[in-house]
This record gives sequence, structure tokens and C-alpha cells, in this order.
Amino acid sequence: MNSNNQLVTIWMFTGMLAGLAIGCFAGISQGKMGTFMCLGLVLGMIVGIVIGTAVKNFKTKK
Repeated sequence: MNSNNQLVTIWMFTGMLAGLAIGCFAGISQGKMGTFMCLGLVLGMIVGIVIGTAVKNFKTKK
């Protein structure tokens, strides 16, 4: 695995963890913890992949 793919993977996991944390907080306050944590995980992973890909493309243009 080259360093560009590792960068995307790191951002993906960071997004997943942030999504879980935000989903847990929203779930506790709304009383639907499982639903919000699942949505946070999926949306966080998608956002992390998008950010990681954007950073990778920015680094390769330099």
C-alpha cells in the first residue's frame, strides 16, 4: 500500500470515529442512540473518504 492510499484510509477512520462520537451525542440527547450512531458512522466514513481523496489529489498536483 502506498502512502497516498494510507492517507485516504487515515481520513476515513478519522471521519468514522468523529461520526460515531457525534452520533452517540445526538443519540443520547434524542433517545435513539443506535440509529444516530449508525448514521454518524456511515456519513463520517463518506466525509472522511471525500476529504482524504481531496487531500491526496492536492498533494499529487504539487
